[in-house]
Amino acid sequence: MKPPDFTGERYIPGQGGAQLAYEHLHRYLLALRWAKGKKVLDVASGSGYGAALLSQAASQVWALELDRPSVLYARHTWERSNLIFVQGDATSLPFESASFDLVVAFEILEHVQDSRELVREIARVVHRGGVALISTPDKARYSDARNYSNPFHVRELYREEFVALLGEYFPAFELMSQQVRAGSLIVAENPAAADEEVIAGHFPGETRTAVDPMYFLALCRLEQAPHEVPALSSYADLSDYLFEEWRDREQALLREISNLDSELEQRGVWGTQLADTIRDRDQTLGRVLTEIGERDQTIRELQDEIRREVSKRDQALTELRRDFDERTRWVKEVETELHNRDRKLAETMQELNTVAARLALIRHSTLYRALCRLGLLPK
Repeated sequence: MKPPDFTGERYIPGQGGAQLAYEHLHRYLLALRWAKGKKVLDVASGSGYGAALLSQAASQVWALELDRPSVLYARHTWERSNLIFVQGDATSLPFESASFDLVVAFEILEHVQDSRELVREIARVVHRGGVALISTPDKARYSDARNYSNPFHVRELYREEFVALLGEYFPAFELMSQQVRAGSLIVAENPAAADEEVIAGHFPGETRTAVDPMYFLALCRLEQAPHEVPALSSYADLSDYLFEEWRDREQALLREISNLDSELEQRGVWGTQLADTIRDRDQTLGRVLTEIGERDQTIRELQDEIRREVSKRDQALTELRRDFDERTRWVKEVETELHNRDRKLAETMQELNTVAARLALIRHSTLYRALCRLGLLPK
């Protein structure tokens, strides 16, 4: 079955890198101290690897997770007779009160808005002689110091807030801190005993203070009991997965640097070619600008010539208009004179017609005919 998509928030074995694996695995390995032969509840069990690890020592492990695909993946991947995966809400645990010897709740507190409800539920289901292991990131170191905001976190706590919250529901608790550190491992080929030791100290000559822890881990009880928390717990990866991861990253970075050097060298050649091209283009641009300047001068001269021609034409049009107006006036005067002459001619013709009519009357008169016969008038 395909595992859930890795988002960086839920640890899935084989994904996310060595540091993430160390942080998550170490918490469950420490929890084994209180899990042997016990009834255990793993709150927010994620992909189920931690619950499966606890089931190797516990008599029974219940693993509760809100995300259903993660529950289905865990059931398919970590099948054990003493391991049960259920889907449920951590702020409303579906279990009877005082029903577990050990409750682990790793990196869940910062994912719920009502953290008091979650801690109260954990305190409810653990019996009075049992213990609860609760971890959460230190907001001062995890977020503030790195100027980082985890999109999956709803409410992170500072140390004093975490301590105050635990004190509300657990009369006794012991606080621990967790941080991935550097070190060395010496392993005997033929050990005389099964004893192991952890030697912790500062690097010689190092003046820096100890690195602040990234996470808090609290062992909580409902009643006072002898201290059971080890002074120091160290998880040693015998496969050197982290160093191999760093070496792979180093080799990848070296390859990237080599590629960048080659790219820079190539870009240097390209830059030289570009500079030559730019210089040639600048020269060409200079010539073009000169030609444009000459053309602009020619255009200005043509514009001046056009303005002169237009002025001449405007003057000629003015003279033509003046001549046209003069001729129009003359034509009007001629037309007036012709009209007067026509009128006078009509009057003269009328007078002639009148005279002709009178002559006609005279010619037909008796006197006229008598005078004509006497030869005194022309016939």
